[in-house]
Amino acid sequence: MLSLLAVLLLANAETVSDMEIWNRGVAYYRTNDWANAMQTFRPLVYSKGYSVRAAEVLAKLEYEHGDQEEAAVMAQIALRANPKGERENHNFTLAVTGLEELRENRRIEAALEAAKGKPPGDILLAATKEVRELLAEAGTYRTNEAARAIALGDMLSARTDKLSDAWIPVRTAIVQSVTNENEAATILQRLDDARALTRSAARKLGNFEDAYPELAQTEDDFTAFLKLCIMPPAALGEDLAAQSNACIQAETVNGRDWQQEALDYTRAFRMRFPEWARNYEQQAQSDTNLVAFTEEDQAKISALATELEKLQLGCVERESAPEREKALELIREIRELMPKNRQNGKSGQDGNSDRDRECAPPPEADEPNGEEQPEDKQQEPSEPEDRSEREIEALLKKAEERNEEHEAEKKAMMRKAGPSRTERDW
Repeated sequence: MLSLLAVLLLANAETVSDMEIWNRGVAYYRTNDWANAMQTFRPLVYSKGYSVRAAEVLAKLEYEHGDQEEAAVMAQIALRANPKGERENHNFTLAVTGLEELRENRRIEAALEAAKGKPPGDILLAATKEVRELLAEAGTYRTNEAARAIALGDMLSARTDKLSDAWIPVRTAIVQSVTNENEAATILQRLDDARALTRSAARKLGNFEDAYPELAQTEDDFTAFLKLCIMPPAALGEDLAAQSNACIQAETVNGRDWQQEALDYTRAFRMRFPEWARNYEQQAQSDTNLVAFTEEDQAKISALATELEKLQLGCVERESAPEREKALELIREIRELMPKNRQNGKSGQDGNSDRDRECAPPPEADEPNGEEQPEDKQQEPSEPEDRSEREIEALLKKAEERNEEHEAEKKAMMRKAGPSRTERDW
């Protein structure tokens, strides 16, 4: 059994001083072993005697050989220790220069990676459903008591910010499908404006401001581009939902007219059906899960779709309950004629061939309008889901600690506070 003296001697032998750690890091630095140098210096950021020196060295090493985001954190720690220091200010400015662009590039790469294999129409359909939920919740979240309202605002802000990334893969897909440079430039600007508006809505929600107008316009944008990209099977589903709502004269969402919505989706269906049908036939030749799609059925669908468009156009121009019901029956008849997957019974393949994923450019003069509904019934403003409630409860704790001052005041307080490893004020 070891004596107390032996234990103390062993403990002292195993203790490495900050000076020894520093010297070890310097040795790695001098031999250009950047990875080991950074790993060695990093614990010293929390020490009393070497915190600032280690932060300065790490800012340089991270900037040149590591992560610029981490370099900015280290430069900030050094700057807080000497706010008026010329060297510290220069290093911090250097570290944060171009950081926003770097973050944006990483975000774009992540969004494109997550969207691999997903047709733009599918992305836009999911986005329109999400933005409508946000639109419904954004109109009422501030009526809650303060702590809960702040938690709701944070949650809605995060969801809206994530939603803005849906524009990234859609932008890439649409640009690749447009050959006219002038037209492409116009579309790009419109898409960029739409994403900026979505992110503006996210910021307003996070700042407890009224974001309803921005979300309403965002919903318009997503719906407009959805109608440009949606494939026939999905268009038929949205057509059925909108026509059903027109029949029961459901309450409008974001000021849309259900009958005009149904007409828009019928036109989208008719525009893309011939090419989609050809692509389906080619796939069916090699995929045993796809049933045959006869020319007779294709011709019948085309004829019914033409009749449907004329009927819906009349319904838009005049009120006629019998004609609305007839239009609904035509949509159901077309849906029954569409080919169904042998495995799951769903019509078609939701347009997952490469050519099906292409988006047509939006017309310059006649802008699309309207909104689709995902189900064959009236879409009511949605209540927060169970998952949302759980998130809210978790966020309530955060809300209690959240400062109610504006962002500028928060930054001022951060500068006065002691340096923290994770705090950032750029």
